[in-house]
Parts: sequence; C-alpha cells; structure tokens
Amino acid sequence: MVFSGYKTFPIAAIVLLQAAACSTLPASARQYDNFTEYAEAVFRHQNDLSSRLMMIDPDMLPDNDSLEMAEEAMNDACHLLNEYAERESSGESMGLFFKREVQASIENCDLKIQSLEAMLTGIGK
Repeated sequence: MVFSGYKTFPIAAIVLLQAAACSTLPASARQYDNFTEYAEAVFRHQNDLSSRLMMIDPDMLPDNDSLEMAEEAMNDACHLLNEYAERESSGESMGLFFKREVQASIENCDLKIQSLEAMLTGIGK
C-alpha cells in the first residue's frame, strides 16, 4: 500500500527529535556525558542549595530583598524540573512536549542556582 510509509513517519520523527534533544548539551554542561546526567546534576544542586539555605541562621543573612528575589527566581526557573522529578518518582507518564519544555528550561535553572549560590558565598560559614 502506498500510505504505509506515512504511518511510520510520525513515529520516526518523534524518535529522532527526542534523540536530538537528549544529546544536546548547553556549553556550560560539557563535563557531562549526556543530557540526563546534566539534568540530574542540576536537580541535585538545587536541592543541596535549598537545604543549605534552610540551615543558615536567619540572623546571619543580609537584610535585603535581593537574596529573597534570587531564591524566588531559582524556584521559578526550576519549577518544571521539579515537576518532572515529582512525576518521575510517582511513575506518571509524561508527554513529549512537556519533556521538551523541561529540557529547554534546565540551563536557565542552572544559571539561577549559580547566581543564588554566588550570593550565599561566605554566609553561614
């Protein structure tokens, strides 16, 4: 049948798009072997930083809004990654478009984490 090739095209296109998305690492993440390792490292880094922030004595924090704004910016930038991790741990299936959104957001999440971490350098030591 002439149309039989058309049924496999969407499947092949999705597989190729997913493979390309998974193999594309931002320049700041070249030390990782693949995108999955990078995403996991960013997720762990964010959790470690959030834990560190909770453990700091509030009296040691500077009395300005920039730290709070940086934490909020990190949480906003990382919300898709956190939602992905939550869904993954509960065994929920996720659509291709959601996965692509998460992949597109991870680099910004990483940048916000690094920005907040730089602000925390020297606090609570």
